[in-house]
Amino acid sequence: LIDGQYVGELKGLKFNIELTSKTLDTDIKSIKKAARKGIIEELSKRIKNIVGEKKISTGGDNKIYWNENPIAKIRKGNDYLNPEIEILADDSLLKGPKSDLESFVKNWLSEYINSELKDLLNLKKIKIHNQYLRALVFQIYENNGIVKRNQIENIVKSISKEERKKLWGMGIKIGKYHIYLPKMLKPKAVALRVNLWKLFYDMETNTQIPKSGLNFIESKNLDKRFLLLCGFENFKNFFVRVDILEKLFINILDKTVARKFKINSEMMNLLGCSKENFYKL
Repeated sequence: LIDGQYVGELKGLKFNIELTSKTLDTDIKSIKKAARKGIIEELSKRIKNIVGEKKISTGGDNKIYWNENPIAKIRKGNDYLNPEIEILADDSLLKGPKSDLESFVKNWLSEYINSELKDLLNLKKIKIHNQYLRALVFQIYENNGIVKRNQIENIVKSISKEERKKLWGMGIKIGKYHIYLPKMLKPKAVALRVNLWKLFYDMETNTQIPKSGLNFIESKNLDKRFLLLCGFENFKNFFVRVDILEKLFINILDKTVARKFKINSEMMNLLGCSKENFYKL
């Protein structure tokens, strides 16, 4: 309020002027100048609270929130798992508090990525002497934790059984169809790594990550490459989550006698699809 007149609101760290007939009659620059003098102290106070309480979160829109208001934006960095940040605050914010906030948000984001995507990040840290194992690990990292086995089968065949044992210790699963990091298929991990990937490669924002809990999707219009990134393999109009596909494959093998097997409810329940769709699949 200025002289008893409502001029705007401080949302998060941004000051928004309320444009009314009264404010339009006044010089907007004068209002901003007067209001911003009054919010400098409040902005510093809020930043102390943010840094002290550590209660911030990230949304699917690549923004970082405090009290449901965006205070920073995640920007493209040198690597898809090493993004930059941009503080979203009013121009009147002083350099000292802004620097404190920037430092805090950078550390928070780095810790959050390390926590949720540990298996993926570790692939770059592990020292591997075997060239084929190193090539496989590189491919998994470069493909955001999941790669179709037939694309790198020549590498897989060159890795001995003894060397393959090391992969499980790295959190890597060699399946019949895919090679992937199982922990990176958890909802939080999928949301974070896929959104960071979309940001880094300037992918269209209308590509939606499937809802958590879905193992089976029926659709003609989904992007196969993007869905694989989210952990789903394509079969014509169907998409099946790769770890569930692996379980289904093992289930079929266990039930196979003389190259024949009977479909049972356990198989259908695994996918969560209709009987008709299961037969089509």
